[in-house]
Amino acid sequence: MIFEEWTSTPTLDLLLDKWSIYRDKTLSMLNIKDNISILLLNVSSLNRHMVEIFKLIDTTSPSIITLNGTHHDERSTKQFTKHFFNYNVFSINGTNAFGGVLVAIHKSIRTQRMVEFENIPNLIALEIGEEQNKFQLVTCYSPPHEQIPFEIFDRILQKNENSIFTGDLNAKHNSWSRSVENPKGKTLFNWLSSSPTHATMEIINKFIPTSTRSKATIDLIIAPSHMASDTFSVLPSIGSDHHPVIWRSTIKISTAHQKYPIKRTHWKLFEVFLTFTGSYWNKLAEDMAHSTTFFTLYERFLSLSISRFTNVTFRKSFKPTLPQNIILLINKKH
Repeated sequence: MIFEEWTSTPTLDLLLDKWSIYRDKTLSMLNIKDNISILLLNVSSLNRHMVEIFKLIDTTSPSIITLNGTHHDERSTKQFTKHFFNYNVFSINGTNAFGGVLVAIHKSIRTQRMVEFENIPNLIALEIGEEQNKFQLVTCYSPPHEQIPFEIFDRILQKNENSIFTGDLNAKHNSWSRSVENPKGKTLFNWLSSSPTHATMEIINKFIPTSTRSKATIDLIIAPSHMASDTFSVLPSIGSDHHPVIWRSTIKISTAHQKYPIKRTHWKLFEVFLTFTGSYWNKLAEDMAHSTTFFTLYERFLSLSISRFTNVTFRKSFKPTLPQNIILLINKKH
């Protein structure tokens, strides 16, 4: 195919232009974008429901995992991180024995913890994506007898209004829950109505109970209206007293959590091709008066030839070439 292109294309410029298009297509395949999905669950002890959590995540394959109620078990957090080695895992303790939150983001998604908020109990704030597609993700567990940290929420929104809030807020209101209202629900409702920025926020998962003990919807996903979609599912309980919620958003971001792009360059064929075209380039070098012009042209040819001998395939999973503990050791040293 490539040898035929070389012999049948009328001019070198036309051939290199075609190969430029092929290169750009290959690069775009390496930078695929997919809709993100967010799993939210108050797990009511990560240690107690570890096996069930593993099965749930393996089945649903979300790009983002937000867990509340982890119960501060450091050993379980390490076990979770080891199992999901292809996720970046962030965690923080809570203010009582039932608190603690954890967020896991697939490693193909650019993620950074917001330093200003990294030591706040029961709350994790992250910057996700890059450039114009960047947004903020917050998960917060708010115990029944504590106030929702609206002041912190506002500080986060001031940095970027494209912010998604998730968590068990223990807030009940008839605007989103088929249960008796409580004071926390009224304060959340008032906050959502208190300014133009707040008014653009929508609760995604309305009126489907997330508690197994009542009709209350207290595990909430809140997003700006332009980022919101109602494509969510409330799944059967895995053993805790909360239902998992999974939201499949319309937000597209560079990610490989569903399929991994594998790039392969056929170097042996490339070597044969260089030999095959060698006489042409030797003659051209003799005919061209300016060596700089020749080398610039030949450099472009080599670069585009390599791209033309490169193809991209996709796999649902891959195995690291090195054990995870070796990879971690290398990353620490660099």
